[in-house]
Amino acid sequence: MSSTSIAAAEPMTLEDAQVLALESGPIRGHTLKVLLVGDAPDRSPLPALCDVVESGLEVLPRWRRHLVPAPGTPAGLAWQDDPRFRVDRQVREVGGGAVDEAGLRRIVAAVMTDALDRSEPLWTLDVVPRLTDGRWALIWKVHHCLADGMTIMHAGSRLIWASSPSGTPESAGGGAAAGAGPPTGADPGRPPAGRRPAPGLPAQLRAGARLARAAGYRGLALREFGPLGRLSPLAAPVGGRRVVAFARCELADLHRIGRASTPHATVNDVLLAAVAGALRNWLLTRGPGTAIKAEVPVSMHHGPVAAEAAGNRDSFLLVGLPVREPDPLARLHAVSAATGLRKNRHDARAVYALGRAAARAPSPVRRLVQHLVHSPHEYSLNVSNVPGPRTPVYVLGRRVDGLCSIAEVAPRHALRVAAVSLAGTLFVGLCADPGAMSDVDGFARDVELEVGTLLDATGA
Repeated sequence: MSSTSIAAAEPMTLEDAQVLALESGPIRGHTLKVLLVGDAPDRSPLPALCDVVESGLEVLPRWRRHLVPAPGTPAGLAWQDDPRFRVDRQVREVGGGAVDEAGLRRIVAAVMTDALDRSEPLWTLDVVPRLTDGRWALIWKVHHCLADGMTIMHAGSRLIWASSPSGTPESAGGGAAAGAGPPTGADPGRPPAGRRPAPGLPAQLRAGARLARAAGYRGLALREFGPLGRLSPLAAPVGGRRVVAFARCELADLHRIGRASTPHATVNDVLLAAVAGALRNWLLTRGPGTAIKAEVPVSMHHGPVAAEAAGNRDSFLLVGLPVREPDPLARLHAVSAATGLRKNRHDARAVYALGRAAARAPSPVRRLVQHLVHSPHEYSLNVSNVPGPRTPVYVLGRRVDGLCSIAEVAPRHALRVAAVSLAGTLFVGLCADPGAMSDVDGFARDVELEVGTLLDATGA
């Protein structure tokens, strides 16, 4: 690659490179957004959908680019315009004939297991033209090194969905987070305002100093990285097959439960409590109780997220789920107290600073931090919650009835829970390795039942 073409490309950030590096063996680095759209058209929607997406790409330049080697840049990779780009290579049709619900889940699982081609833009949009209930579906696959959850949702309003039946993708109503909002304030890993790094100090030493400062931030290591004792059954080897399932609940119900709790709990707290209850039921059939800790992603975007933005600005909290507690209200109170403490101590900001410092630290330190952070001794599963459009959205003039998210599992973390909201409903997507959790449908039903149990218990 010539120096001229490297200069014209957009260097990949170290944070995005770390996300890319998590993909190895059977582990994929992408997420899926599954849209269920009403009133399947008589003819294939593919040509019209390609036109809509092509128009939206005018304001999303990175979505036309692919990764190329870029020696001399921080990550050694860059986003370069793909001279072979054609929208009909990214937007395709899958499935034959009318597909029932179980068939759609099988298609989604199959799409999940296929890696994205790194020589092409790191996203695809698969169209299932007809479901047996008269609807049709879209499966939007996006690599996390291209965009994080918040950015993906805003890009969808430019590429795929519109805010009215007669409109085109432009600015479908996004909203504030369904759970904890983006943290605000200074980054504890950065020098205070007005102070510059010591001149002449090697960059890696400065990164090491930031790493040490962030790791010791107000007891962060004790709260966030206290290792689990006995590993859970979710810490099983992960192979190349996936099973998926979907649950749904009304945001109004989650809000009522949160307001009826003392002190008040957030929507995300209620979701975590429902997942904890479902996990408790699952673990009761597998022997003695064990400790479960959830990694809960937190967006570090400050203020509105532009659709043109790309890349990752995510942090996380590690929250113990009280799966040994039989009382659903006590589970909710325990979750709410744990997340409240971490928010008050600004742990997400500190963890974000830790990740930024680790990305710039010497390779042995970087590998050690990654190993510790992603160990099954640190957390058991990931539970994410991304706010979607507050109002109904439409694809080719047809209303979207469901918007589900499926996120990839990780080595020795055989279950992933991903929630996204749309027009007053929270859709929960489950992805699992079938060797560890074969009845993921039953787990999805238990999540819904736990929400009902919390409604009864709180009198909401």
